[in-house]
Amino acid sequence: MPNSNTTNKDIAFLISWITTYCGDRSRPDGIPLERGRLPRLTTRQFRRTLAWFIARRPGGAIAGALQYRHQCIQMFEGYAGTSDSGFRDEVEAEQALARGQLLAEMGADEDRPTLSGPAGAEAEARLAEFARHTVFDGQVVTDEARLRRIVARHDPHLHLGTFVTCVYNPDRALCRSPEASADQPVMADCQPQACRNAALTSDNRQALADHLLWLEDTLAAGDRLAPYVRHRLEEQHRATAAFLTRHTPEIAE
Repeated sequence: MPNSNTTNKDIAFLISWITTYCGDRSRPDGIPLERGRLPRLTTRQFRRTLAWFIARRPGGAIAGALQYRHQCIQMFEGYAGTSDSGFRDEVEAEQALARGQLLAEMGADEDRPTLSGPAGAEAEARLAEFARHTVFDGQVVTDEARLRRIVARHDPHLHLGTFVTCVYNPDRALCRSPEASADQPVMADCQPQACRNAALTSDNRQALADHLLWLEDTLAAGDRLAPYVRHRLEEQHRATAAFLTRHTPEIAE
């Protein structure tokens, strides 16, 4: 099984191969030398790169916490060394930028389905307001520095998840605990069927519909389920089906 030493050797081989390839073809974009020799890279030097990519993926903080069995910020600080390094702020800034890019694209899409759910109307209003700052002549702002400034000043506080979109209002968020930050929701503790911050995109509704199908398939094999497990799955199916029915817009004929 590959380990860190094997990976470090593979990295060294790749650097050597790239250098030879570029040299043989007189390409100017080879790996630059450090003090007259090829750089020595190890897996430890990619901690920030890995954390950066995890943070920018949808649901990345949750995925990282599950993978490394830490709270997301603790996990990222572990990669960076200590919280004094400032990496916590760096990761949160990247998360905000990635979220801003997605929301700007949503705001520019005039053909997308309307958001539904308890906070659907509020979500649409926030998207429209955000689009005023990020969309010009139908084009989304692509300059990262400019978009960072816009997100910092006009963050709509919409958080896209698999099953729900959070229209974050800390005073009515059910995911918050007394020690939690008031700046953002804890999506892993989301209670979408009870929380008034919940809104649904078309992707959210499809994910819920797919989950309903999974529940139905699981319940169809009910003779292999323990009674308590079957009871809880039946409750989940009823609640999810009712929630989805209430918040799926009717298609105009």
